[in-house]
Amino acid sequence: MKPFAVRTISGTVFVAVMLTGLLVNARLFGLLTSIMAFGMLYEYIIMPRKAGWKVTGWNAAAYYTVGTVYIIGAMVVLNFLAFSSGTFSGILPLCFFLLIWSSDVGAYCVGSTLGKRFCSRKMAPTISPNKTWTGFWGGLIFCIAAAAIMKACGMLEFPLVHCLAFAVLVGCVGMLGDLLESAWKRFFGVKDSGNVIPGHGGMLDRFDSSLAAIPVGTLYLLIFNLI
Repeated sequence: MKPFAVRTISGTVFVAVMLTGLLVNARLFGLLTSIMAFGMLYEYIIMPRKAGWKVTGWNAAAYYTVGTVYIIGAMVVLNFLAFSSGTFSGILPLCFFLLIWSSDVGAYCVGSTLGKRFCSRKMAPTISPNKTWTGFWGGLIFCIAAAAIMKACGMLEFPLVHCLAFAVLVGCVGMLGDLLESAWKRFFGVKDSGNVIPGHGGMLDRFDSSLAAIPVGTLYLLIFNLI
């Protein structure tokens, strides 16, 4: 099977699983976030071993503590969002993921087309050589457009100015999360964190942006009393 077909099929299954876990009921949501947390933690823990590194002593304590707080913290915040209204609702967590996915799609589409024709200036060539500033702006535009659509559909119930500012924040911080995970992989000399999603890599590869964007985006909503 061709790589594009593999990516398309696995991506479709991935989205279906995410929607089921986010929208059906609290038990499936809990199962989904647990699988996400343990999957990402496992990939984070074995990344040094895949590179042939031995992390011991204080280095091991620091490495595992930082990773655990970073990953589990984001999952705890995701659960807080789901129950922020007093009862379970996966709509707000879904909005986070839709913004992040829109940013990823926009960055890829714009960066792989316009970026090669007009401006191929790299964002962080030593960390992620395929990412360009053109792709970044394309992803941000897609993210803002997604927020406007969700506002019009009633999924985001905040004032429009907050919806747009929220989208900009999620898009920018999500990109930083992506670059952070790329730096981890570059440091250990691995291409993907895993292969649980054929054609897409591991759990950390799929949720790297979310780990950064969800806590920061939630903080924004709390500061302005939007939740």
